[in-house]
Amino acid sequence: MKGSLGYTVVTVVIVMAVIAVMLGGTWIAQEVYTSRSEFCGGSCHTMTEQFNAWKADTHHADNNAAGNQAECIECHFLPGEKHGVKAKLEGLRHLAAYLYNPEAPLPIRPVIPDGACLQSGCHAVEKFQDKELPFTDKVRFKHAVHFSDQALKGQALSCDTCHFKVTAEKHFEVPQQICFLCHLKLEKPTLDSVAIETLTVGESRIETVSFKKTAGIGFNQGISKCSICHTIPTQSLQSQLSSDDADAKPITHQTIEEAGVACEGCHFEVVKGQGEVNLGNVVSGGCLTCHNRSDELLTQAGDGALMHDQHIAQRRADCFDCHSVIEHRNRTDHLDFVRQDCALCHQDQHRYQKILLAGVPVIEGASATPHLMYNVNSNCMACHLKKTLNQGHAVRSGAPETCVACHTPEHEQMLTDWQQQVGGEVTFAEELETEALATLARASGGADEVKLKQAAQMLTAGQEFLNIVRLGNGVHNKKYSIKLIDEAIANFEDAIDLLQDGE
Repeated sequence: MKGSLGYTVVTVVIVMAVIAVMLGGTWIAQEVYTSRSEFCGGSCHTMTEQFNAWKADTHHADNNAAGNQAECIECHFLPGEKHGVKAKLEGLRHLAAYLYNPEAPLPIRPVIPDGACLQSGCHAVEKFQDKELPFTDKVRFKHAVHFSDQALKGQALSCDTCHFKVTAEKHFEVPQQICFLCHLKLEKPTLDSVAIETLTVGESRIETVSFKKTAGIGFNQGISKCSICHTIPTQSLQSQLSSDDADAKPITHQTIEEAGVACEGCHFEVVKGQGEVNLGNVVSGGCLTCHNRSDELLTQAGDGALMHDQHIAQRRADCFDCHSVIEHRNRTDHLDFVRQDCALCHQDQHRYQKILLAGVPVIEGASATPHLMYNVNSNCMACHLKKTLNQGHAVRSGAPETCVACHTPEHEQMLTDWQQQVGGEVTFAEELETEALATLARASGGADEVKLKQAAQMLTAGQEFLNIVRLGNGVHNKKYSIKLIDEAIANFEDAIDLLQDGE
């Protein structure tokens, strides 16, 4: 019995030793096998493109003068990790996935740690950060500023933020579009909502519409400054300028800047796109490509600092996984982009019409008074169907027959009636406006300064109310227009009474 037990124990020990040797041999074999770059390209079909691109890259011994070669694991793992358990398990994971289904495409987003790029014997920061490098024929580049944690609105960049695989032929590169996304994400003019200002009339405070707000373009400002990448020309822009004329003053980019001429006067639309974030929809995944549908998620998508911290700092996404591409190039036609963009000259056009249609409450204590057409979501195109010529080009306008098309034949006279009624009220208000202006002018020589100031404020308030109607065309909301005209008339009359009191 004891002999049998001893034999059993010895057998178990031998079997375990054999298993240990086999496992050890397997571990050593896979350690050697998965450490070789050929494992990635020669065996794993998903890496064939990357492997071939690496063989043509300067990181391969055949393509640099020193004959140095950076193997896959030397870049994809930190120096202290490449022979560790984590690296081996990662290699086994890829091997198991390949053996399970060699035809299955694997989702790949490699993260190259900065420590691998900047390790001893590779790319030393102090050697290249201040070195000026040719990025294109015209653009020079330095790394130094990009190592700052302010490079991306408080978020430090990593090497693979800018250096990543784009084309099949190259293992990785820096596409120009990644530069444009940070440097040319401009604030272009948009039709903002109407701005409201507070106007003091005597002891009362009235919320009035401000017509002074202008949109700005961030072109050639801050990190979008052209001189960051381009050398600004100093030669004359005048081909007709004679060198024999000693008194002639050449026009250059510098003299144009000194004169305050906008860069957009010549270089408009050299930037196209704003790098918008794609939140996702039924056609394009956007955020929902990686995340589950969540209202909370989508509300946080506008928090740039949070998004960059979660995706850039933690290396979970590339910039273009979220942002649309920005283009930067000269346009073939430098006139059509300006000619067809009405908003460039007509800033916030038709805002008066919108105020009337929506019944925006610009009178103290008044509630919104929207037009009935506004309440059923009718926009300008619903009524402006008739095309008329105005200064040589077609303009869409409203007409009585448009009303009849939706309503009844009796409505054909409605637009004319409204025009006459509102027009008569505006005419009466303008007569009072003229009288108030004349009274203010006469009183300016000797009236009490406090009264003059109060009267001027009343007059300004009345003009603001009247402008909405006469410039926005009161027929867009007859009921609200009459209310605004009444307020204008009241202000004009109060101003006249105040100035005439005591005369």
